[in-house]
Amino acid sequence: MNILFELSKDHDALPSSEVLCCLKAEDIAFSVIEKNKDVVLVDLDCSSDKTQKLSRRLSSAFFIDDYLFSSSLNIKKIEEKAEKNPINLNGTIAIRYKNRSDKKIDSQDVVKALARVYTKNNKVSLKNPDNEIRALITDEKVYVGLKLFEINRSVFEERKVQNRPFFSPISLHPKVALALVNLSCVKTGEILLDPFCGTGGILLEAGILGVKVIGSDIEGKMVEGCRQTLEEYNVKDFDLFCADVGDIISHVELVDVVVTDLPYGRSTTTKGEEMDRLYNRAFASIKKVLKEDRVAVIGLPDTKSIKQGEQYFKLLGVYEFRAHKSLTRYFAVFEK
Repeated sequence: MNILFELSKDHDALPSSEVLCCLKAEDIAFSVIEKNKDVVLVDLDCSSDKTQKLSRRLSSAFFIDDYLFSSSLNIKKIEEKAEKNPINLNGTIAIRYKNRSDKKIDSQDVVKALARVYTKNNKVSLKNPDNEIRALITDEKVYVGLKLFEINRSVFEERKVQNRPFFSPISLHPKVALALVNLSCVKTGEILLDPFCGTGGILLEAGILGVKVIGSDIEGKMVEGCRQTLEEYNVKDFDLFCADVGDIISHVELVDVVVTDLPYGRSTTTKGEEMDRLYNRAFASIKKVLKEDRVAVIGLPDTKSIKQGEQYFKLLGVYEFRAHKSLTRYFAVFEK
């Protein structure tokens, strides 16, 4: 079965990487047919339940579709491709589109071409259709699929730090926190450690997925605030403690993955320690508690600190985020 993931445009590279990591985390065998900044198209064989679970896990996609075809931007070609890819549907139908192309193509012409083929035997319902055919229009192609699931991205706004019981201005947006958790390829029931847990945003997103979460922070008020957050969102399987990152080995046995955002000196507490020294101690401690061949996803302030991490781990990838005008964060994926 060919499945199309319609990606968000939040980041150039992260959305496609997140999809592939989630497939691995859910033990879904797949092969990549096409991957770019707009879509990931894969061939996979899995149940509808597993696909639905993916829709609840992804943060950087909009829709998961049963892939029908792709075409050049030529309207005649689109209609010809649709004729060659008929589908039998029960109930009403609607044809929707998303136009991301900078080229002058009329979205309604695309819709009309698809409607001439796919609405022959089905009544149209624009409000509550039983079936939705989607056209994603990009600069190069039109991708057409039958919608399976829509990712509910409104929950990320609901879980923003302003809406949680413990507030701190230094906190990742929930959709970024979830994307980082997904990049670790952590599975349900495995153990994720965040040794700089802060307000608990990373632990919250992982805990909602059914991951056992362990968090620590040098600030006791952060640990208590994190506890309040996890309890508020009914995360049950967690362990929190107050400790310096160098002491986590005395509290934690081996963990499956580490996902954390290291302090970077602005409105954060380092107890006067130089950042280079703190980072070296953090990398060394994380290496001690991380299982072999597993992944640590770590937020860092610059490329220099990424080089530091490479003294301890193998670097698999880096994702750059502009937090605001004067701050860029780098999320590095390291493997032990």
